[in-house]
Amino acid sequence: MLGHRLRASRLYQIRNFSLSIPNFISEPPVIPNKFVDVRDVSQLRNKILPDYITSPNSKLANLVWRSPLQNILIVKKPWSKDVRNNMVKFISFLHDHYPELNVIVTKDVADEISPDFGGFPKQTSSSPHLIYTGESNDIVSKTDLLVTLGGDGTILRAVSLFSNVNVPPVLSFSLGTLGFLLPFDFNHHEHAFKDVYNSTAKVLHRTRLECHVIRNTGHGNKKINIDPKMIHAMNDIVLHRGDTPSLTTLDIYIDGEFLTRTTADGVCLSTPTGSTAYSLSSGGSIVHPLVPSILLTPICPRSLSFRPLVLPLTSHIKIKIASRQNSSENNVRLSIDGVPQEFLKVGDEIHIVNEVGTIYIGNNKIPNSTNKPKKLEDKDSGVYCVAKSENDWTRGINELLGFNYSFKNQSKPTTDKE
Repeated sequence: MLGHRLRASRLYQIRNFSLSIPNFISEPPVIPNKFVDVRDVSQLRNKILPDYITSPNSKLANLVWRSPLQNILIVKKPWSKDVRNNMVKFISFLHDHYPELNVIVTKDVADEISPDFGGFPKQTSSSPHLIYTGESNDIVSKTDLLVTLGGDGTILRAVSLFSNVNVPPVLSFSLGTLGFLLPFDFNHHEHAFKDVYNSTAKVLHRTRLECHVIRNTGHGNKKINIDPKMIHAMNDIVLHRGDTPSLTTLDIYIDGEFLTRTTADGVCLSTPTGSTAYSLSSGGSIVHPLVPSILLTPICPRSLSFRPLVLPLTSHIKIKIASRQNSSENNVRLSIDGVPQEFLKVGDEIHIVNEVGTIYIGNNKIPNSTNKPKKLEDKDSGVYCVAKSENDWTRGINELLGFNYSFKNQSKPTTDKE
């Protein structure tokens, strides 16, 4: 009996000791990074927007800074070693050649890239690299210029940070898998940034769509707007059946007039920029970014007479979730620029207008959050992307889409000057 107690006592001591070991190693000491100094972005001055000067002889506008450019937000493709190395290289270039500029990154990126600055010490001084970070709202309020390193998805993710405010000009470098929005190779980053800094860069204007979700409360005609802040889309707004095998049933109205009830996998509402994305895969038209329009493209409709539509930019489109035949259920998924949103049920509505409003506000009972006086010619709306040349779009659909590509090798005509 005594031996039992001794063994139990020793076992208790061993167990007690083993359980106490992690207490000494769970909190490793924080070792400061001598190569990076991370500060709060709220210290910086508020953002400024450049002027965009148009010309009757060009599809592009001139980007002109009336006040000096200072705050640059850099967004990267997540967790890519190659992109991370190039981002550190780009930040080092800015610190060495433009020491007056402030580099801003999100918190997760600051943690990811900080250890890599050891291989890029500053050439102009022995001080550490200074980067700023903070909460998303603070970052948005401070950013003068948006630089992206990645693919088209990186641009959409970066622009989504500015969903309800004016978007700063966007300078994009191709380090991803798709590049409709990426005119610059990263190897040319020094020259491309110099043009932006010196107000000699050209920009292409791209429109955005504005989406409002209205929930059916189940009390007659009473409905509520679940997102009064509005959601903006640079590419597309998609209603689809999600992971359910059944087709959706949707009632579509244009400028207050009933258009059709469709039974389909869904409907895609896109900007001209998004015309080469999901809309194109669904049979929609390819539209130049400067054509003021909204594309309405059915996704695998049951009726073959439902063809894709190109509507005026001033249109107000309402889509109401209708009940399916012999069923009161019809759950539909909403996605904006590829990001899944909430499910919609029978009686719910989405209202889609262009970012600067619609001329039909008085007649169509658009949610209150859109009933604000706006100028359709608002020069600060949409997204201004730094362009390489006048013909980036034509080159893009040829090289990336293989436009009108035949099985035989085609050569460019040599009789006409390019």
